[in-house]
Amino acid sequence: MTRPRLALLPVLLLLWPLAGCATDDVQVSRTFDPLTAFPAEATYAWDESANQLPQDPRLQPMNLGPVLEETANEAFGARGYRVVTSGEPDYFLSHQLTVHNWYGPDNTRSIGSLSLLLVDAESSRRVWMGFARAEVHVGLSEEERRARLLETLDRMLEDFPPAQRGAQ
Repeated sequence: MTRPRLALLPVLLLLWPLAGCATDDVQVSRTFDPLTAFPAEATYAWDESANQLPQDPRLQPMNLGPVLEETANEAFGARGYRVVTSGEPDYFLSHQLTVHNWYGPDNTRSIGSLSLLLVDAESSRRVWMGFARAEVHVGLSEEERRARLLETLDRMLEDFPPAQRGAQ
């Protein structure tokens, strides 16, 4: 290896960890109340008064609310939790979506943050929360948005419903 190439080696080693920052990775996390025993099957209703969507008119054509709720119904339904529109549900589910824009000299980015909150209907306590954060892509078709969202929710709902800690 020649000297100029050897001189680049420390620079490349320093930049290597930053290479992953350029990907379109969706970050997900979740937490839950460890004192709550989650049943294998349950019902929930959407808490429309707690739902929040961005008021940016540029995002209105994306149909975010219905797409989000339909996709969440599918993801929760695959785990034994089904939405009901009448009667007393076991839980209330709500979503909060925010979009933040960063403007730079060479790059502008919009980052969306999604929170799903599951509240026990009887006690009104938040018992499970899921979070996701990713760059917003406005050029996706509705089918592509649904697929991306479903993949995100599947990762968010991994190990859902949570098992009681210490239970075998």
